[in-house]
Amino acid sequence: MDNNLEQQIFESRRRNLRIILVLSIIGSGFNFISYLMTGLTLPFLKTMYQTGSMTFPSEMTVYVEQIFDTPRSFFLCIALLYGLSLTGVILMWNLRKSGFHLYTLAQLLVLLVTLLFLGRERVPLGNIMFTLLFIIYYYIALRNLGVFSRTVYEPADNSDDDNPNSTYGNGGLPAETESDAGTGDRPSDEDSSASV
Repeated sequence: MDNNLEQQIFESRRRNLRIILVLSIIGSGFNFISYLMTGLTLPFLKTMYQTGSMTFPSEMTVYVEQIFDTPRSFFLCIALLYGLSLTGVILMWNLRKSGFHLYTLAQLLVLLVTLLFLGRERVPLGNIMFTLLFIIYYYIALRNLGVFSRTVYEPADNSDDDNPNSTYGNGGLPAETESDAGTGDRPSDEDSSASV
């Protein structure tokens, strides 16, 4: 009974985490594509705008000129960081703590690179708070799932210890952490000698 309750709590927490991860996948994925396309096509678009081949409504002129005045390297750098952020989100989906570290590093570098290239006025306080809230949420959610622990959550029932896919299967929480990799379900020396 206790094992079933623990499993239900684990699955509920993981489901809630994945709902937020979907938002990050959408956000990081969209930003990766948009910044990458802008960086790749910026010289071409700028030439078309300067020659009059491409026009914009008057209310958009200031915004468009700000984009064209921004170095191309900024868009490519931000695209790379959002690609790393997306990779981190995918790793967190699989409950890898390296995903959290990669996501956090990428998101903080997005703020820093924007600050260095565009100045403080182009880094709204709302963006900073939003980024920090997501980082804090992911840390708490992953910690509650045992991702940062040396030993992660496993069912209390030992009847299926010999089955590495019991309870959660391949898509569940790994039964061993990275530091314990390779030492998981290997039989001990005593077990080996007993089976001979």
